Amino acid sequence: MAGLSMGGMQTSAVTMANLDKFSYIGFFSGGAAAGGPGRGRGGAPGTPAPPPATPAPLDLKTIYNGQMAVPAEFNKKVKVLFMSCGSMENAAALRAHQQQLAGAGIAGSYVYISPGTAHEWQTWRRSLYAFAPLLFR
Repeated sequence: MAGLSMGGMQTSAVTMANLDKFSYIGFFSGGAAAGGPGRGRGGAPGTPAPPPATPAPLDLKTIYNGQMAVPAEFNKKVKVLFMSCGSMENAAALRAHQQQLAGAGIAGSYVYISPGTAHEWQTWRRSLYAFAPLLFR
């Protein structure tokens, strides 16, 4: 399941509550931890987002409804956790989020940053293009 913008938030809510049904998950400009990366918008195309704050350390017991509390169990269920945004969105925070997930032992997480785009269709078309091949590995 994948979704863009608010659909990314819905994808997060649905998939994380049903990991027995979803093992390939895509968040395109949304859904990457409530209050975290992917929520900031660059506004109109061509308008850069404000500089991101340093993200707080992840609490795996609470992030994504606690589904990552035991990384080994999460890794057995989820094959791909794909997160993307435009470079004019909150790209640095999204990269930091993915690095924290990897550092905590969450495997199969991928980040794609669409160059020169904001919260817009071109970002999501490129995100789908990067996400789709991961479904067939």
